[in-house]
Amino acid sequence: MEKPEKIQVLFVLTMAVMLCAGCSMIGGGKELTKLPRLNKIAVLPMDRASSKPASERPTCNISGESSVTSYYVTPEAADRVTRILYSLVLKDPRFKEVSQGQCLGLLNSILQKNVKSSELRILRSFGKDLNADAILYGKLYRFRERIGSPYAVKTPASVAFSLILVRVADGAVLWRYSFDQTQEALTSNLLNWRFYKKQGMRWVTAEELAAYGLEQAVQELEKILP
Repeated sequence: MEKPEKIQVLFVLTMAVMLCAGCSMIGGGKELTKLPRLNKIAVLPMDRASSKPASERPTCNISGESSVTSYYVTPEAADRVTRILYSLVLKDPRFKEVSQGQCLGLLNSILQKNVKSSELRILRSFGKDLNADAILYGKLYRFRERIGSPYAVKTPASVAFSLILVRVADGAVLWRYSFDQTQEALTSNLLNWRFYKKQGMRWVTAEELAAYGLEQAVQELEKILP
């Protein structure tokens, strides 16, 4: 007779295979609506929800409220996530990169004109100055690196970010996406099978987790862009 531990492991593996084979067993996700045609979308560097501007090099930080609890994010972490975002979206010629220096220059110019400019007003001003139809703006709330190795961790990687697409003409938010994930073992949550199918049975880095989330976001955005 097989031991209870072996039976439990076999059950988990069987369920994982069944889930991988039948995507329809899990809900179909949110309904998406096609966006109006956009010829030029300016992509800003990832903003940091929690930073220490007094002690670090300047970044293009735009304040804003969110329900996600923010943790201190280093400039280096924001740069790494920005590079991933650019590598994904700049394959489409409609998306145009905005460098950190260009972003800072625009922000300083806008704040000189109106120190109390709101986040949305700043984004629209960016778009007008860049002659863009829309702005893709992201904010990084958490970028916590794993403590351990790919096969044994004390603390898993954890990443949270949001993306919004703002139409410059009227400030309308055309699309938004939120990602907030701390890696869990497959045995803790069988709904993670999609993640493990792509990444393999291992503990990923924060950069790999951010890349996974950004890939999901960009795939969704591509589906609704005409």
